[in-house]
Amino acid sequence: MAVFLAAAALIVAIIALTRTDATPTYSEAQRSEAQARLCDRYKLAAQAVHLETTGPDGDVALARIANTNGALILATAASDPALEVKFRDAAQALATSYQTVTAMGTMGKSDPQFVAAIDDSNAKYQVMRDLCGD
Repeated sequence: MAVFLAAAALIVAIIALTRTDATPTYSEAQRSEAQARLCDRYKLAAQAVHLETTGPDGDVALARIANTNGALILATAASDPALEVKFRDAAQALATSYQTVTAMGTMGKSDPQFVAAIDDSNAKYQVMRDLCGD
């Protein structure tokens, strides 16, 4: 029995020593590159959303496409594991707000819930703008 326990203890010790850390670490350059990529993608998405949702022509279909595409662009860029949490969370929050605006768009411009969704999206846009600049 003692031999069995000693062998089991040896196996556990070997496994513990060879186990890799589950949380990867990233260099400052990798984190900086991830942030730059996210901010570039955010600026592209935000510009398209702004142009299609505030333009004088007011094409609802193009506005919804811009919001949907903007959400996808942000969600994809936010998936980079080298990103700092504050950048990832802000991008995901803005992506979700773009999706909400698109889904609620059928309610009409004067609907209080739609107006609240727009206000929320604008606030989340401002957070990303503060993080990434103009």
